[in-house]
Amino acid sequence: MRAWTESGKPTEHLDPWGTAGAFSTLRLFPKNHIPFRNDYLQRLIDSAKLLQQPWIPKLSEIDQKLDQYLSESTTEDGLIRICLFNESLAISDRPATSDGQPVEGWLMQYRRPVPAAKSTEEKELYGRLSELDTASEDWIIIDPKDNDIRETATANLIFVDGHNLVIPDKKILQGIILRKLMPILSDSFSITRASPLDQDIAQFEEILLCGTGRGVSPLKELSELGWTSRSDLAFSQVRKFYNNLVDPTNA
Repeated sequence: MRAWTESGKPTEHLDPWGTAGAFSTLRLFPKNHIPFRNDYLQRLIDSAKLLQQPWIPKLSEIDQKLDQYLSESTTEDGLIRICLFNESLAISDRPATSDGQPVEGWLMQYRRPVPAAKSTEEKELYGRLSELDTASEDWIIIDPKDNDIRETATANLIFVDGHNLVIPDKKILQGIILRKLMPILSDSFSITRASPLDQDIAQFEEILLCGTGRGVSPLKELSELGWTSRSDLAFSQVRKFYNNLVDPTNA
């Protein structure tokens, strides 16, 4: 991990969770292939603006530091997290162990303070991921007042009822992978933008997680609501769409 001050001098990489700042996580494939790299860096800047951070560097500056980090790193396949704190820019990496893996979900009552921003200050959400095996588990966020299911701590959700997809779109962080998939999904499925209530979950035979680290992964069980996956047809199809999106030969 590396970190730099506003003037570009090396500094300590802060513990992100609970620290004021914005972050973005990018998927690194072999040969330094990062799908939608500029989209992720722009979202980092957009998050910092929404959070009204005092220092927001130019995209070109962040891009340069990312290149520097990659040139010094031995990681060839993993996840790169970029944090923009009030007085420093920090980059770290970790293995991409969750990509495509079946997920067991656990309910968490939570409401994002600024849903459209990725904030490191949300320790009560991201800090609690350490309680789980994130390769195979995730927090499923349910609103404490409305009882609707909106997203997970690491991914967007796609609820599958035959050829009908229900995809939350309000009061969530709409991920870049979902944004890129939406035009493709609309050609193959009927799509409704809504957040299902907890009592409505039984009608769906599949629930998919869609995000940077998971790619597209199937939810296998949400035991607290008595839900278990009953199919993998949509997962297989959407996963193929995803694989095509991130294929470097299609970049």
